[in-house]
Amino acid sequence: MLNRFRAPWPWLFALVLASPALAQSSRLPGAVEAALALRQVDGVKRVMLVAAHPDDEDTSLLALLARGMGAEAAYFSLTRGEGGQNLIGLELGEGLGVIRSGELLAARSVDGAGQFFSRAFDFGYSKTASETFGQWPRELLLSDLVWAIRTFRPHVLVSVFSGTPSDGHGQHQAAGLLARDAWEAAGDPSRFPEQLDLGVEPWTPLKMYRRTFFDPESATLALETGTLDPVFGRSYHQIAMDSRSRHGSQNFGTAQQPGPRQTHLAFIDSRVPSREDDPIFAGVDTTLATLAAPLGIDARTHVEAYRQAVSGARGALDVVAPARSLPHIAEAIGHLDPLIELAEARGTPEIRRELRRRRALLDEAALAVAAVRVELRSRSEILVPGQTAVLEARVWSGGDASVEAGAPRVDVPPGWAVTPMSPDEDAPPEDSGGFSRFFDRREEASHHDEAVPIEPGGLALWRYRVTVPADAETTAPYYLRNPRPGAFYDWTDDAATRTRPFQAPVLSGRAAIVIMGGGVEMPVSISSPFRYRGVDQASGEFWRPVQVAPRLSVRPVASHVIWPVSDSEPREVSLQLRSIDRGGVTGSIRLDVPPGWSVDPEQASFALERAGDETRLVFEVTPPASAVEGEFELSPIVTTPDGPLDAMDVTLIDYPHIEPRLMVASGAVRVVRFPIRVAERRVGYVMGSGDEGPQAIRQLGLGVEEIGPDDWTAEHLDRYDTIVLGVRAYEVRADLIAANRALLDWVSRGGTLLVQYNRLEFNDGDYAPYPIVIGRGRVTDENADVTLRLPDAAPFATPNTIRAADFDGWVQERGLYYPESWDDEYTELLGMRDPDEDVQTSSLLVAPYGDGLYVHTSLSFFRQLPAGVPGAFRLWANLLSIDARRWRGETAS
Repeated sequence: MLNRFRAPWPWLFALVLASPALAQSSRLPGAVEAALALRQVDGVKRVMLVAAHPDDEDTSLLALLARGMGAEAAYFSLTRGEGGQNLIGLELGEGLGVIRSGELLAARSVDGAGQFFSRAFDFGYSKTASETFGQWPRELLLSDLVWAIRTFRPHVLVSVFSGTPSDGHGQHQAAGLLARDAWEAAGDPSRFPEQLDLGVEPWTPLKMYRRTFFDPESATLALETGTLDPVFGRSYHQIAMDSRSRHGSQNFGTAQQPGPRQTHLAFIDSRVPSREDDPIFAGVDTTLATLAAPLGIDARTHVEAYRQAVSGARGALDVVAPARSLPHIAEAIGHLDPLIELAEARGTPEIRRELRRRRALLDEAALAVAAVRVELRSRSEILVPGQTAVLEARVWSGGDASVEAGAPRVDVPPGWAVTPMSPDEDAPPEDSGGFSRFFDRREEASHHDEAVPIEPGGLALWRYRVTVPADAETTAPYYLRNPRPGAFYDWTDDAATRTRPFQAPVLSGRAAIVIMGGGVEMPVSISSPFRYRGVDQASGEFWRPVQVAPRLSVRPVASHVIWPVSDSEPREVSLQLRSIDRGGVTGSIRLDVPPGWSVDPEQASFALERAGDETRLVFEVTPPASAVEGEFELSPIVTTPDGPLDAMDVTLIDYPHIEPRLMVASGAVRVVRFPIRVAERRVGYVMGSGDEGPQAIRQLGLGVEEIGPDDWTAEHLDRYDTIVLGVRAYEVRADLIAANRALLDWVSRGGTLLVQYNRLEFNDGDYAPYPIVIGRGRVTDENADVTLRLPDAAPFATPNTIRAADFDGWVQERGLYYPESWDDEYTELLGMRDPDEDVQTSSLLVAPYGDGLYVHTSLSFFRQLPAGVPGAFRLWANLLSIDARRWRGETAS
């Protein structure tokens, strides 16, 4: 039976949290929004969790603290997860870091916590803390964590890891050690004193705990997270699993199970009197009265009255008539404002921070219960230098309150120009277009730079023109502006962005409003970024951030070109040009090549009339006749009537579960010339999760076809000599699992199957012709010595002669998820090991099956090939070229 009745709060709250874009543009139901704000305006409680990666955080603890206890909670992640794999796309490295940073922000929008990062770049799996600190300067990362602590000022520090080998991953161990270091250093003014000149003060956390994921018997404190919160209609554990599910690139979708749940902590240290099993804030004076005591007796009176008013507002809050709490909120503000005046005159930074934060929260609560909505909107999503765009600010009194709204203030970067539009100016057409214009009433009334009264149910609208200067900076992530000097970012010293996920929105606004209703007259204000509203005809309205991009994107069709030194014939180099400027871009482009190289044509013209227009320009590039090895760069040079433009490859990383983010990279083509050959083979490829194997095969001059769900017939498979399975293919391709028997039959008929690494899910089925059990073994040292156990075997002998030197220059790691056991039918071809460990021999296994060959490799080709590592390409070419008949002849002899 269909249950047609649902309580209004839980489902509506879940709907709002279902999309990060919706959550950051739409408003929660008035009573819910006010209830959350009112939970945070009394006590002073702050907690920071410290760990290494996206997904290490305890989301249940964060949700309990931030949503349930009204505490400020934050997660400090050393890295952005750049060293992991990508289940949803091809991005790796910095691109994956942008995705996982966005996923953390999406998770925090659900569990209510804040987010901080260090400048560490996730260089991949490590096995010890010492190995990790060999890549990460320990003091550098400690300074980042200390900065975050001094900025956020937590009373309680929670380390997710212990700093011992029991943590597993060396980066986990490093996070545990850095948390202990920061516990001692953050309050010491002699540590990182240069930070004090940038506006922060020493801060000493009062209590420290550790999460007990790996040793539950050490827990001294259990916190109940399975309690159902009446405001949310869900438990904190359920909210946490909703938060956890935002990690889409890691395949972390999780059920939201009801029922009792607990999070466990181990007591580590305290600077206040407390027992190990005391509640988390025991011994920490979290009262506003204590914080405000130095302001004098007048402050004490106001604090008491303020707290009574807040209690009254909570008690009067009604889901059907939330405005009943408005007089109590007004009374609380009436006592808070004198406290703020006293604090500004003689208070500490701590009391000023806390009182200002409470004022902002009460303003949010007042607007929510009075049904006053402020919408700051841009008519353009992507701005380019030189463009003029239109911004709109709306104030709507959707309830019974009368409102007087001052003209909203628009905050822009230096050099930008803002001009209010007069009521008689015509607004430009909607960027979003679509069918919505037939249902959206025409809003002709606007106001100049003036305050206006708004009657109940009424709406006021202001419009502004904003002009982007010619030298406007793009909104690509701030930490990517400079090249990395190692396994850490060279980021700006700007105190406003340091340790933050991304820089602040490029356009923001502030509205000052007087609410008149319920016998009160209350001034409030709200700050918010301007965002773009679009309309999708299938799904409806959506909101996205406003970003600044270059006028033109120049993307090489192949950013890395593998070019055998024996090949001096011309090759085509293609550039995909796309206009980002609404007014279009015209000009010419040429390729700057190394001495001795030639290009035809020397210059090519282009004319793109509007944003989104694309064209492909093809240049024929000829290398010198002499066989010169090395790396070379082919750099596009763009000239327009307005002057030269930087040739930048502009990418919008855009997935439904995160906010879209721009990335900007050089449009140059990197050419790597070295000796390499490959046999003629017809190759089929089964795409896995986020690898660029087909492109690497095409770089070798071979044709390759991707095998889709309908291509598993024997007739279709017999078209190929070699079939390659992409990384983690059995984890993401249900059609492959269903067709595995047909694939092995194809091998037995004489095909060569090259299976790239899979994780433990591989052990759930009989996918290999002979038993293989995948383990967690890996060789993380990319410089680890490699032994060719059968140096004359076909994979090392033809068509390229492979030697140990071909393993020089590998990036991040040798391989991962090595088999821990395998049948005697397999031949082990390579030996390698990390320092102080046993040699692992299962990174490359070959076995005959019928008339064909089954090749299983855990080598990280998916990292080496996009990086253009010559030796990896040479071995890759040999594996593609391997001949089953020769292998059988060699093994028989």
